[in-house]
Amino acid sequence: MRRNAHVIQISGFRGILLAIFVISCLIAGFVGFPSFVAMYAWNFAANFVAIPTIGIVQGLMLWAIIAITGFIVNDRKKYLVAFSPKSQLNDEEMKKIMEKIKLQSNAQMINSMIIKDLKSMEEKIKEEENKEPKDKENV
Repeated sequence: MRRNAHVIQISGFRGILLAIFVISCLIAGFVGFPSFVAMYAWNFAANFVAIPTIGIVQGLMLWAIIAITGFIVNDRKKYLVAFSPKSQLNDEEMKKIMEKIKLQSNAQMINSMIIKDLKSMEEKIKEEENKEPKDKENV
């Protein structure tokens, strides 16, 4: 067996065109065609179920979701997917949350009072502005 064997040898313009052709075929085979299949399958299901139809870009995204989900589910070493219920809060955390809720409710009450005062002040200013031109017209 030769140690300096060239497995892929691209020489000249024909070699570059061949490499571009091979890469485009791989992209079409592993990305383009499955996205068309996902789009047509979705649109076929849309005829029977009340879901909207999708285009090729959405089909590409659907295929990406399917492929990534497949990688995550089949590769248990890198990604750990686990579903567990949330742990309950202890007393200290519950007290902190209740204090935050009280502060927020007080802040909302103060904000609403300030907004009401601002509105009443704006109304008074508008009334004063409306009175002034009438006085000028009479003079």
